[in-house]
Amino acid sequence: MRRRERLTGFFIIFILLTFSAYSNSMNVGGRAGIADRQLSKTGQRTNRQQMRVLSNSEQKLNASVPEQSLQPENKLDLESDQTSSLDSERKSNSLDIDQTKENRKQNIKAEREDKKIFTEQRAENNPDQQQTAFEKRYEPELIDQVKVHKVRSGETLWDIAHQHGLNIDSLIGANNISNMNSIKPGQEFKILPVKGIIYRVSPGESVASIARKFNLKTETIMEDNNLEDASKLKIDQKLVLRGAKPEFSYQDRLDQKFMYPINTRITSYYGPRWGRVHEGLDFAAPMGSPIRAVSSGRVVYSGWATGYGYVVIIEHQKGLRTLYAHNSKLLVSVGESVGRGEVISRSGNTGNSTGPHLHLEVQVNGRPENPLNYINK
Repeated sequence: MRRRERLTGFFIIFILLTFSAYSNSMNVGGRAGIADRQLSKTGQRTNRQQMRVLSNSEQKLNASVPEQSLQPENKLDLESDQTSSLDSERKSNSLDIDQTKENRKQNIKAEREDKKIFTEQRAENNPDQQQTAFEKRYEPELIDQVKVHKVRSGETLWDIAHQHGLNIDSLIGANNISNMNSIKPGQEFKILPVKGIIYRVSPGESVASIARKFNLKTETIMEDNNLEDASKLKIDQKLVLRGAKPEFSYQDRLDQKFMYPINTRITSYYGPRWGRVHEGLDFAAPMGSPIRAVSSGRVVYSGWATGYGYVVIIEHQKGLRTLYAHNSKLLVSVGESVGRGEVISRSGNTGNSTGPHLHLEVQVNGRPENPLNYINK
C-alpha cells in the first residue's frame, strides 16, 4: 500500500511538472506569435501607405503629362518640341530686337528730317539768326535749297522778287534774263534762299579769289556751300554767294555787242545736246586757224583746263567774260590787255573734243548764257 501510494504521488508530481512545463512553453510561443503578427500587420500598413503615396504621385504626374508622353519615343518628341519652342522664342526675340533697332533708326531719321525742315524755316524767317551745331550739321547747302517760280499772267520781275523777299539783283544773279521788261507766263526763274547770286567756277579760280572778287569772307562761302577743302574747288561747280551782287547789269547787256571770233559757220548751238546743256557755240575751225577776241578786255586765264583743253578767258568788264576752248596754241598771258579783233590763240582739238573746232562761251555773272544774245549779227 505504501509503495502504491508512493508511486501514485510520484505520478501526480510528474504530471504536475509536465503540465507546468507545457504551460510555460505555450506562454512563450504565444507571446512570440502575437509579436510576429503585430509586426506583420505594421508592415502591411506601411506597405499600403507607400502604395497610396506612389499612387498619388502617379496620378499627379498623369494629370500634368499625357500617358503616351511617358514612353521613351514620346519623351524625345517632347524634348524636340521644347527645343523648337525655345528656338522659335529666340527667333521671335531676335526679330523683336531687330525691329526695335529699325524703329530706332527710323525715329532718328525722322527727327533729323524734322530738324532740317525746322532749320530751313528759320533761315527763311531770319537768315542771320544764330544756329546750333546740330542745325549746322544737318542743314543742306544753299544750292540745294534753290526753288523754282513759274511766272503767272500779269507778273513782273519786281512782283516775283517782292513775293520771295528778294531783290532784282538776286533774280538777275540766279537767272539768264535777256529782257527784264518782257517775261512770259510759264517762264521759270530760280529763287535763292538768301539774297545773293549763283556763281559758276571758271578755270583758274579759287575760293579766295572769288571771295576777293565779291568782297566776301572765305569762311562764309565755304560754310554756305559745305566746302571742307578750299583747294578742291571744281571747274563749273556752282556756288551760292550770299550777299554778292551781279557785276553785269541789265543796261550793260544792252550796250555790249561782240564780233565773231572766227568767220566760219556755227556747227553746234547753245542749248540741250547729248543729254546735257551745251553752254556755248561751236565754230568750224581747221587746225591752227586764228582765234580773235570778240571785244577788248584783260586776260584772266590762259592755260590748261580739264575738259576745255587749252583755254583763254577774257574779262571785258565786271561780270562779263568770254571763254575760248580746245586751242592748239595760246598767244596771250594772264594780265595782258587785248583789243577787239586781236588774235589770242590758234584753234585745235585739245580737251574733250571730237575734232578741230572753237568752243565759245559768254559768261555773265559767272554763268554761261547764249552767245547769240551778245554777238552783233
